[in-house]
Amino acid sequence: MKSLYTIPLFILLFTQCTTSTDEGVTPNDTIVEDVVIEEETILEIQTGKSIDTVEVNGTKREYTIYIPSTYDGTSPLPVLLSFHGLTSNMEFNYGYTKFHELAEEENFIVIHPNGISNKWVLTNNNNIDVDFVQILLDHIENNMNVDMNRIYSTGMSMGGFFSFHLACHLTDRIAAIASVTGSMYQPTINTCTPSRSISVLQIHGTEDKIVPYSSIEGLLTFWTNHNQTDLSPEIESVPDINTEDGSTVERYTYSNGEQGSEVLHLKITGGEHDWPGFKGNMDINASLEVWNFLKNYDLNGTTNF
Repeated sequence: MKSLYTIPLFILLFTQCTTSTDEGVTPNDTIVEDVVIEEETILEIQTGKSIDTVEVNGTKREYTIYIPSTYDGTSPLPVLLSFHGLTSNMEFNYGYTKFHELAEEENFIVIHPNGISNKWVLTNNNNIDVDFVQILLDHIENNMNVDMNRIYSTGMSMGGFFSFHLACHLTDRIAAIASVTGSMYQPTINTCTPSRSISVLQIHGTEDKIVPYSSIEGLLTFWTNHNQTDLSPEIESVPDINTEDGSTVERYTYSNGEQGSEVLHLKITGGEHDWPGFKGNMDINASLEVWNFLKNYDLNGTTNF
């Protein structure tokens, strides 16, 4: 984290002779040089909505960021990554989630990354989108006062799939995740190796024709086992405040996991491939449910543990 004033930076530069392998890089010899960089001035951060880019493997990657008006750099803020669905984009995701409105109320930073060709890569090796997330988080953490223990991921449809991918493969940086109409298919579950327990929220409609509801059972089983939560959930009916939306909601809570972790499932009976509160079910607001769930966790587990 960089401060908002002039500071001297002292960096150790490591130059390595390496041999590439499929598993990564194996160092042979290491030469250490002391390098002193001149004083650097960090400019004041502009609050509100803006669009920026970072360079990833020679490609400029675009994202929308919203910084609440209360941000002054004195206190670290949590960060929420929100990923769009297949064929969608960051601007549309910004519009229907309205996380920026919550960011003002709850005092957090929200980032909407943009996928190449309107999609996210879900493969394990040489994943350009995982690289994107890593470099984006490095950039944000180096230039703003953010809480590195409270980085969250959410997304709709393919963005939900990608959030689960980050939970599996970037567990050292992502504190908790939430998926709306996304899922995990069995090949992904088979290769998912989180390095710690991580709380997850799944919001899904039983009439989803794009990502079938039948795929949810496997991911709930995986995460309840991995987090060592109660195997039998507490089930609560959500008040049917909108009787004209053709759907109702039940809340399945799997509690008492390692380090206070939890698995939460909002089952929308009659729900389709929608973002509740924006379209489809109106008994819940998916954005509010996502944030109210995620904000309770950090990299060490629950913030109340």
